[in-house]
Amino acid sequence: MTGTFSKFVFLALLATFLAAPAMADEAAIKYRQAVMKALGGHMGSVAAIVKGKVPHSGHLADHGAAIAAIGNMTADLFPKESSMGKTGALPAIWEKPDDFAKAVGAFKDASQKFAMAAKGGDMGAVGAALGALGGSCGGCHKPFRQKK
Repeated sequence: MTGTFSKFVFLALLATFLAAPAMADEAAIKYRQAVMKALGGHMGSVAAIVKGKVPHSGHLADHGAAIAAIGNMTADLFPKESSMGKTGALPAIWEKPDDFAKAVGAFKDASQKFAMAAKGGDMGAVGAALGALGGSCGGCHKPFRQKK
């Protein structure tokens, strides 16, 4: 009886240790997806303001600050252990880390420039910075994200 119980405890502990990385992977993926969804919300809101669909130009600086903050954290959202699981992130992220870092750096730079333009309030500058920011998003999405 003791031998059977010991085997059961051992197998239960083994299952726990083996499952922990899978849970960590899923948590990292969900976190990344939530941050990217927030980014999409800010980008959509900014586009609505720039296109004149909503009268909230006073919110541009706040959206810009949030987008810049996400730009600062983007590189940390792709740990190696989050390469598997239910994700649209392509293996190229981890197979070509220098290329990915360059694309993330371009997004970070564009997000900072957009935040400065948004804070300044000149709609021409905001529109130009938004275009550059959108281009930097494509710089990651095209080579590093599965097509939807």
